[in-house]
Amino acid sequence: MNEREFATIASAIKAAWPNANIMPDKQSKNVWYTMLADLDYTICTNAIKQLMSTNIFPPSIAEIRQKCIAVCEIPEKDWGDAWKSVQKAIGAWGYMREDEAMETFDDRTRSVVRRLGWRNICHSENIAADRANFRMIYEAELKAEKEQKLLPETVRMQQEKIRQLSSEIIGSLESKVRRD
Repeated sequence: MNEREFATIASAIKAAWPNANIMPDKQSKNVWYTMLADLDYTICTNAIKQLMSTNIFPPSIAEIRQKCIAVCEIPEKDWGDAWKSVQKAIGAWGYMREDEAMETFDDRTRSVVRRLGWRNICHSENIAADRANFRMIYEAELKAEKEQKLLPETVRMQQEKIRQLSSEIIGSLESKVRRD
């Protein structure tokens, strides 16, 4: 959204919660704009209207971003459905045809299965424990993905640069230790 569109949203927020001290000065408006500028104006407006209709207290930047994601998000497959697809693939492909089985999974399910090990799941003698582990990993990955979606694009890009820099520093330290 552009600055003019943000000004409309800021005015609406202030009008909906007149007793709240939201964006009292230019600096705070700049912070709010920086954190919301990557959002689509129409989606953000819809999210603000939903928050106005349901929240007694004014929303935070995070709540607005969460609502914007929720407005346009396709419902996620839950861990139970993913586990059913794993069980179905075990029956259809068995432990010997891992590649074919993996092709039937969505990215998250495939990632969880790889972490647990396809053959380990297929040969398990404690399927209840495997199901519990699957659920825990699946939900953790889902939560991490949702948190990443909430971040503004600029923050995600900075985060990636920091990770790359950290990786380079660690790599050079490790090679230095090996030389010494």
